[in-house]
Amino acid sequence: YFFIGVCDGHGIFGQDISSYLVNNLPQNLNNEFINKNIKNLSMEKLSTLNPILESTFKQTNINLNTDERIDSTFSGSTCVTTLFTPTRLICINVGDSRCIMGKLNNNKWTSKNLTRDHKPSEPDEMDRIIAAGGYVEPYRDNDGNFVGPERVWKKEEDGPGLAMSRSFGDEIAHSVGVIVNPEINEYQFLNEDKFFILASDGLWEFISSEEVVNIVKDFYLENDIEGAITYLYKEASKRWIMEEEVIDDITIILVFLN
Repeated sequence: YFFIGVCDGHGIFGQDISSYLVNNLPQNLNNEFINKNIKNLSMEKLSTLNPILESTFKQTNINLNTDERIDSTFSGSTCVTTLFTPTRLICINVGDSRCIMGKLNNNKWTSKNLTRDHKPSEPDEMDRIIAAGGYVEPYRDNDGNFVGPERVWKKEEDGPGLAMSRSFGDEIAHSVGVIVNPEINEYQFLNEDKFFILASDGLWEFISSEEVVNIVKDFYLENDIEGAITYLYKEASKRWIMEEEVIDDITIILVFLN
């Protein structure tokens, strides 16, 4: 099997945290599979894998927060990952990066989201944050007007203002309902599945899942995976420039299926 993922850091030390996950999470997970005698991920029931995956993500976050070399008080990272086996994908997601499948059926291309964006505006995510003593609203400018997406705030404090409801790190945000618990979904491969994409929200902010599939399909038919990645990156960058003064991190993994 392959463990494939994208980590998108945020905050001053976001790059340190995303790098920490890249360097530690795969090894931690592999060690747990060995310890639990998991030998065939294609056949193993999800009910068996779920507690292993969740406990590994939680323990990795504990290790991260206690690493004195990294300050995760106001910095963190998303982590969208898949366990890729010959028969299925197991999608394990924390945050607002995303994984989608591009499908071709009866000459019609469609997209299927394999993960959910963990935004504080999601009703269940908002309920948890409010129950933990936080609140959800967009940033207010100097005139008191709302600007941008809804964020997580700690009552009577000017922070943390996190625009996602699940993440690694972000210790202050975790004190008011942000969690590292991954959302885990199983997807059995079908003949109509042609490619899947994992990417940071820098890709998805101004390009929908459907449009991404519509872009990639032409490159898929030409077996040009590098061309697809380059086009997506340039198109996403162009739209960021049109809409904002900065370009968000754009990280993309694309897998063509046989």
